[in-house]
Amino acid sequence: MQNIIERILNSLPFEQEKYWDGFIPVAFAIFDDKDVFLFNHPKCKEEQYIKLAKTEEFHACTCILFEEVPTAIVDTTLYDSFEIIYSLLIHESFHVFQHLSEENRYPNELLGFNYPIDFNNVQLRILERKRLFEAFISTDLIEKKQKINEFITLRDKRMELFSDYVEYENSVETIEGTAFYVEYQALADISSVEEDVISKYAEQLLDNKLLQINIRSSCYNSGLFICLLLDDISNDWKVEFTKSKLNLYHFFKNTYPNYMPIEVNVPNNSEEVSQIINNAKTTKLIAFENFNKSEGIKLTISGAIKLVGFDPMNITQLITQALHHNFLSLKVMNKEYFIEQPVCTRFEKNFRDVQLIELFLNHPPIHIDNRLIIENIGEFEGDIISKEPTSIHIVVQS
Repeated sequence: MQNIIERILNSLPFEQEKYWDGFIPVAFAIFDDKDVFLFNHPKCKEEQYIKLAKTEEFHACTCILFEEVPTAIVDTTLYDSFEIIYSLLIHESFHVFQHLSEENRYPNELLGFNYPIDFNNVQLRILERKRLFEAFISTDLIEKKQKINEFITLRDKRMELFSDYVEYENSVETIEGTAFYVEYQALADISSVEEDVISKYAEQLLDNKLLQINIRSSCYNSGLFICLLLDDISNDWKVEFTKSKLNLYHFFKNTYPNYMPIEVNVPNNSEEVSQIINNAKTTKLIAFENFNKSEGIKLTISGAIKLVGFDPMNITQLITQALHHNFLSLKVMNKEYFIEQPVCTRFEKNFRDVQLIELFLNHPPIHIDNRLIIENIGEFEGDIISKEPTSIHIVVQS
């Protein structure tokens, strides 16, 4: 960790404005299992950084309000490369910048969890992303125009067929695609071989096997390459986009001066599309099967439970079940709980209004009267309706 801190100090102040106009330095922190190192925060006062004991609010790579100050945070235990950590600090700092810029074009995450597995959509999306990449790499102006026109035509066609869900993609590209864009620039800035950096993102864009597994993350890459095309079209697009109310795709379409609808031949790739769909369905089923095979004591909590925090990047939904792979925050009787492990939730209509959660415990909870005290989670009060050596079910009070 000390080596990372020294390299960060040697890199300060980050020249973030070269990645995006007006992108000023913000508060940020890196942390491991025990310690948090906070930089550029009012709490630091005159110090370059301060060391704090890790608390539960420092979790994953994201941005948080730490003592009422928007702060980018990165978990260094997840990565072994300073270059990656640096680029992620820029990525998460950009989200803070978006917040400070009063960004409001955020996606409706519930649409992402319910994103349909549709043959026609998958087929068109494969071709659309291929045309986007071909437009980026083309050096022939006529060919580039052709590829951009095909990309826009395909995106508009999907918007006609699946309007809400493609608008969800557009919104994710707007928020996360732009953050991926500054992340890419930061990584290329400190990497010895820039071509290797862009190839990494290109592989993710064109990996059809992953196309339907995580819709949200797949939009990061398409958003990045739309940004890179905008670099070819306009020198000051970032200033205009920050002020715009349009999402990234519509801003790109409005900025591109030569768009004309074009006839696009869709290849006969039904076998590949069917494999992608089957793989997406199977992956979901396997995720729930593996969760149910977890070792430990199965704890079921049912009743009036409100989901207040979750990681949209790491959720698998199957009809009215959602598997939260990393963590979630929930509220029961105005008391909040943070659970840092895989948890399965069940609901009826509203994803946030949970009827039941399931998780597996390494150690049995302490049972006192009508209370369960669970290590690292907290205390629940209610009616214990079943208690076995390998399972326990409590109905919480509403």
